[in-house]
Amino acid sequence: MANKVISWLEETEEVFLDDSDDTDADPSYGDPVELRENKSESDISEPTHRSNTSKTSRSRSRSPIAQNSYYLGKDKQTKWYKDAPPRNVRTRQRNIVLRLPGVKQIGRDANSILECWNLFFSNSIIDDIVKYTNIYLDKIRSKYTQQHMVRETSKSEINALFGLLYLAGVLRSHHLNLDDLWSNDGLSPEYFRAVMPKARFYILLRAMRFDDIGTRAQRKQFDKLAAIRSVFEDFVLRCENCYTVGANVTIDEMLEGFRGRCSFRQYIPSKPNKYGIKIQALVDSRTFYTSKMEVYVGTQPDGPYKCDNNPASVVKRLIAPITKTGRNITMDNWYNSIPLAIDLLKNHNTTKLKKRQLNSTMFGYDKDILLTSYVPKKNKNVLLISTMHEQGVIDPESEERKPEVITYYNSTKGGVDCVDEMKGEYSVARISCRWPLTIFFSLMNIGGINSQIIFRENTGIYLSRREFLKTLGKELTKPFMLERLQMPTLRTSIRQRIIKLTGYTKTENEVPERSNTEHRPKCVFCPKRKNRKTMTKCVKCSVPICKEHTMSTCVSCCNDHNETNTTESE
Repeated sequence: MANKVISWLEETEEVFLDDSDDTDADPSYGDPVELRENKSESDISEPTHRSNTSKTSRSRSRSPIAQNSYYLGKDKQTKWYKDAPPRNVRTRQRNIVLRLPGVKQIGRDANSILECWNLFFSNSIIDDIVKYTNIYLDKIRSKYTQQHMVRETSKSEINALFGLLYLAGVLRSHHLNLDDLWSNDGLSPEYFRAVMPKARFYILLRAMRFDDIGTRAQRKQFDKLAAIRSVFEDFVLRCENCYTVGANVTIDEMLEGFRGRCSFRQYIPSKPNKYGIKIQALVDSRTFYTSKMEVYVGTQPDGPYKCDNNPASVVKRLIAPITKTGRNITMDNWYNSIPLAIDLLKNHNTTKLKKRQLNSTMFGYDKDILLTSYVPKKNKNVLLISTMHEQGVIDPESEERKPEVITYYNSTKGGVDCVDEMKGEYSVARISCRWPLTIFFSLMNIGGINSQIIFRENTGIYLSRREFLKTLGKELTKPFMLERLQMPTLRTSIRQRIIKLTGYTKTENEVPERSNTEHRPKCVFCPKRKNRKTMTKCVKCSVPICKEHTMSTCVSCCNDHNETNTTESE
């Protein structure tokens, strides 16, 4: 291999190993995210003058050094040494992981599915949504003739709304027309009609708000994310506080599909949705738990939320919960640079990996960074940098002689992409022209994934994602369905459906149900063959009478008649 590398370098006076964007490259090494040009990458070349030198210790002074013992970076300053440093027997301090991964103290008592979900959507978040939604309902109520459909909402009703969204996702019906979900033709699920009317579901989705619309204009002057800032930050903080991620994490971007009006809507052609809102996330590479997120809103106005959006700054903000803990961070070429790798290693005690793709291998060493160039065929090249790996090693189990750095990257790179795939499988997101609602749908999807991870680790029960979300949807809707049973005007068919779906049994203090099956007396004036039953009774003698034998009298005439009868009796 070394002779082959030297023969390449002798072909030209100066050789650069550039990353290739060629679409003919081996697809098995394909980057799962959009390929962008990374101008911070250091392409490497070897100096033109060579002389034979012996290998020297890593602790040696780097100058003067024979020029053929290193490759020179594209910036003509960075030196990548050909000799690997002496192998350490002990594990490097920076590779020792602190803080055991798993559920933190705040979430260890959550043993039911609903309790795990409430760790992320707490009472404070739901109460805020109820409060701000009622403010908007008051504003639009005068536009509706059916005032009861625009009445104020409650915590149980909002939870029921969320439950229906999860159930629609389980049925993969999140984009299905509401008429089809609530139809009475025998094809739609009866559960939706039992929870709430279609019109009420539609109005709640339209009216749901996450901030005070009265003060939003003032807050938007210094925050583009004002419409959902408090709910988003509260949710992210709870994700950080409930779970400690494992030794390997992934940083990447999600794109929540959105084609409405939004000043920070992004276009990424490599993503399935292409247009949408970009959310950058830190995800556990093994469990796929989302620990921290940040919405990309572009350049913020001057104020408390103005921040640097360059990739290095984004990475430093995302790794704040795991700084100084020795976690290994895997990210793609857009986030990576050598200065960032050095900064993470020096100031955050994390290790960092970077890649792009694909048969022969060349290694370069500089202090604590390993540079790897892997070339599958002519003019196809991928560069990687790692502060985790000490030696350039070829994976013996790889048929294509991949470097160990690449096989490690492939095993940890897909954290965010797996979360994206899981979100899309049973998504709650409905088509909307409101970007705050689109972001909240994303939070609901991530909350469903994170709560299942907490539930699995606390109880040891492994449920399929479909079964978990179905149970969650039922637990969120059941309290509101039981509230509907107390409505005396509820239709009998819906009442019977709720009792059937919830397994409800009556209590002594409950409002009695009026149904066609209840015992009713027969009209005393009708012949027995008519078998005419009635619930109407005479106000004077209390005998049961049907409509045929009932005479309507106004209150005034009835009182006069009673007075006359009283006088005659006297």
